[in-house]
This record gives sequence, C-alpha cells and structure tokens, in this order.
Amino acid sequence: MSAKVTIIGNLGRNPETRVNANNTFIANFSIAVNHQRKTATGEQMKKTDWYNITATGKQAQILAEYARKGDPLLVEGKQTFNPWTDREGNSRVSVDILVQDFRFLGTGNRSDEAQAAPESASSQIPDDIREAINTIPDNLDFSGDNFPSVM
Repeated sequence: MSAKVTIIGNLGRNPETRVNANNTFIANFSIAVNHQRKTATGEQMKKTDWYNITATGKQAQILAEYARKGDPLLVEGKQTFNPWTDREGNSRVSVDILVQDFRFLGTGNRSDEAQAAPESASSQIPDDIREAINTIPDNLDFSGDNFPSVM
C-alpha cells in the first residue's frame, strides 16, 4: 500500500543516478526532515526523520543536475514502507518516496548561484510554503547529520 505525501527537508546526499534496463533515467537520494518539540518536562527534543527518494525520467535528470547535499527541497510522491534487516539482525523499516512532483526551495549553503535550478523546473510554490521559506535563516550549517528544519 502507498500513500501520497508532501515533505520539506534537506538533501542528505547528492543524487546517485543510473539508467535501468528500460532506458529510464533514475536518481536516488535521501532527505532529512527535522522535528523539534518540548517534552513533558519542558526539555527541547530534536528528531530527524530520513526518507529515501527515487525520481525517474526528466524529473530525475533535473534533480541530478541541480540538487546538491544540503539543499532544501519540497517533494510530493507516493510513500511506501519497506522492512529490512541490518547487519546485526535487527528489523528496520525504511520510508521510501517515489517522486510525483518537486520544488526547489533554494540552494542551501552553496555559494555557486550559477548552479541554482531554474524556476520553471516545477510548478509555483504555494503561499504557505513560500511563507515558511521566508523564515529560513541565511546562516544554516549543513555539515554533519543534523540538518536544520526548514519550517
């Protein structure tokens, strides 16, 4: 079973690309989505959820060319949960999303504005998302595994 989801997060790695047996261009990457809330004792608790993302065709080509680690991205797609076993024998579940649409939300901490994706790569950003983008500080640090939240 799959569900349609929309997520906003930061690329955890540059897209990895391949062409399958049907000559379809495929790009795979991960997105980190951060959550912050207060516990019952009033302490701040931070949690990062990771999503495995797969794009195909023209979308995959655009993402492979323009998206880089740390870039904020909005992804809409079909979500599936895939169980697997790690090296220690522990049961795990990955959250995988097949891209149906995406929107570039900026270039993260990259200084090479020439690499920025064209606005026409996807549809207009909704007003509520645009408002959230305008609250993103300019001095974000995308090093390591702790990506800042974009909302």
